[in-house]
Amino acid sequence: MRRAVVAGGSVAGLLAARVLRDWADEVVVVEPDPLPAGPTNRPGTAHGEQFHVLLGLAQELLGHWFPDLLADLVADGVVVCTPGQDGRMFVDGRPRPVVPGDVLVPFYRPLLEWHIREAVLPSVRLVADRVVGLVGGAEVHGVRLASGSVVDGADLVVDATGRGSRLGAWLAELGFPAPPRHRVGLDLGYATVLFHRSPGERLDDLLAVHSLRSPTSSRPGVSCVAPIGPDRWMCTISGYGDDRPTRDPDEFTARCLLEPADAFATLARTGTPAGPVITHRFPHSLRRDFHAVPAFPTGLVPIGDAVASFNPIYGQGVPSAALHASALAAWLPTGDPVTGYFRRLKVIVDTAWQTSTTEDLRLPHVTATRPLTYPLQRAISTAIDHAAMTDPLVAQRFVEVVNMRIRPTDLLTPAVLGRTLLATLRKS
Repeated sequence: MRRAVVAGGSVAGLLAARVLRDWADEVVVVEPDPLPAGPTNRPGTAHGEQFHVLLGLAQELLGHWFPDLLADLVADGVVVCTPGQDGRMFVDGRPRPVVPGDVLVPFYRPLLEWHIREAVLPSVRLVADRVVGLVGGAEVHGVRLASGSVVDGADLVVDATGRGSRLGAWLAELGFPAPPRHRVGLDLGYATVLFHRSPGERLDDLLAVHSLRSPTSSRPGVSCVAPIGPDRWMCTISGYGDDRPTRDPDEFTARCLLEPADAFATLARTGTPAGPVITHRFPHSLRRDFHAVPAFPTGLVPIGDAVASFNPIYGQGVPSAALHASALAAWLPTGDPVTGYFRRLKVIVDTAWQTSTTEDLRLPHVTATRPLTYPLQRAISTAIDHAAMTDPLVAQRFVEVVNMRIRPTDLLTPAVLGRTLLATLRKS
């Protein structure tokens, strides 16, 4: 290609630019945010101050494009946690069995974005502007900018503008249908506080604690605490609907004291806050089914949250963006129509969507339409979840799903289902 244009300088946009760098003489990234010169948050990352963890698959995929990334993050203070030895997951206060798996990498989102920018931007052209439309018709060859100018002459345009993407409206301007959209209303709220940390300090002999309050509990949600450097703890709590946390520091402390996993109460009693309570609201999960559109222009693809964004408690955002970039890298050399790229995206989105929505639809306040098969799906999912608390093989497969190593459907094997049945019978 002579030129490729990426709309959006988020993680997904930067990964797309990294892939396209191997294919285009020039890669242009259009980003409206002033990009910080260091690891500080930017306006376009509304959840940048909240808790993030790099799942195993994301570590592997990012390491493919940026071999020194993990080492660079560690050099900047990121603490890698070994499951069991350093980190544990609790469900309603009960610890999940420790099984072999990927290391846990809690990280500060602006730090990750900064390192990726440092690796990508020197080899691309950055345009400080906002994309407001497409140039072309049946073949897209550029973008229109808010300043009134255009970036033209592109062989490929990538929409990486996030979950608020206007691609449907841009397609309508060219005479093409928008992709079908599906939403699951969650009304999820987060609250996060940084605490001072002494070098080497642990909480109840742990570094990272992931506490899940199940959908059937009185206050469903997830809380996480982990070091994001040698001198800071990051503690995040969440809730849904009327139980969303606020910016009140006293309420934050009270919630920590009520957490069934002890580390949160320990931090609330002994820790010293290093900043205010920062909140974030996530209204709904959203997917756009580009594979279902009857017609689509050439020279245009979406990536990342512009395709789908999920309940963030599952940590699927960065690995999904990396998988989309892998799908782009696999599609480019084939010469296939864009439908070949969309087929690859569908496999990725279906897997992540099933992982999150099967659990989200158990929440009583979620009013989304359940499929006819949902009662059976929920019963099997609940049984497997309970079995994973006691059976090491089921726990191992569960962890592989959490880390996006296998699909949820890969749990439906005779071995897993048989051991799930035995666990259910023992419980009864």
